[in-house]
Amino acid sequence: KPYTMQVARTTRTQLLRRVWARSIVVGRDQRHWNTCLLMVPQAEEWQVERFGKYNRTAFPGLNFAIPFIEQIAYKRTLKETTIPIHPQTAITKDNVHVQLDGAVYTKVEDTFKASYGIEEPGIAITVLAQSAMRKEVGNLELDQLFLEREKLNHGIAHALDEATQPWGIRVYRYEIADIHVDRGTREAMEKQSNAERLRRAEVLESEGYRQKLINQSEGERQGAINKAQGEAESVRVKAIAEAESIKLLAEAHALKTRLGAEATADGLRAVATAVAADGGKDAMVQQLAQRYVSELAEMAKSSNMIIVPDKPNDLSGVVATAMGLYKQMGPPQGHSPSAQSSSTAWPNADQRFTK
Repeated sequence: KPYTMQVARTTRTQLLRRVWARSIVVGRDQRHWNTCLLMVPQAEEWQVERFGKYNRTAFPGLNFAIPFIEQIAYKRTLKETTIPIHPQTAITKDNVHVQLDGAVYTKVEDTFKASYGIEEPGIAITVLAQSAMRKEVGNLELDQLFLEREKLNHGIAHALDEATQPWGIRVYRYEIADIHVDRGTREAMEKQSNAERLRRAEVLESEGYRQKLINQSEGERQGAINKAQGEAESVRVKAIAEAESIKLLAEAHALKTRLGAEATADGLRAVATAVAADGGKDAMVQQLAQRYVSELAEMAKSSNMIIVPDKPNDLSGVVATAMGLYKQMGPPQGHSPSAQSSSTAWPNADQRFTK
């Protein structure tokens, strides 16, 4: 009895599918006797037969037919229709049983081929869709089945469109509604998903820690670079300052030396001018004698030095020596001859200093 009820239920279901597909996709397939005037609705085409043979196609609008001789064999709609595909079991590439359901979107483009090229095209499209779906699912693994649903839809629609072209029917697209797996597979997928989430969390945590270390090391490196650059800049500035200081000191020393030389030269010129004047020689002799005595006194102050002059009382000899040097140098240039005549005063000066 259960087997009989199952067979009856299956037969009834197939019959309902056939009637539904016939009415939705193919149209009303029963013969219609006309009454001379035919009013064809918009987006429909009727096939007219005469004596049981195809005669013509009645297009939307007013059409005429011969009563009892011509009859309406098929009424086809030109609208896009949807054929639902009930859940169908398929096996993936990794041997997982899944159930898929979806819908096929079709449209009749040639009503003559759709009427006389295939018997019950709706059922044929349903069977083709289920077969193409099982074939495409067998080429994908379970994970790919969930990720590449668009690819699966395109493959099924392309296969159906090639198969239905001789029937004058165009398949525009196929859409998978749901994918069902058994309880064990679903639990395994949940475990895998949880493990994947944990792995991603650990990876993200490790990546965060790694990025933290990288940032710290990068900060330390940049700090060391900045410190080294600062020290180098400080050394450079100090070197520049020191070089500038040395340059200024050298310029100052050169200026001091030049000014000292100029002052010495001016002093010598002044001395020469004074010596060349009247009484200048006597003054120079007196100055030399004073310097001689002063130098002897300074040298005598040293505790570890004893100076014994050869002739300490013979100051006139020192003066005579100085005068001899002066005579060898000659009188200063640019002075008058009268200055040279004053050299006769040296003996008198010698006599005075001797006394």
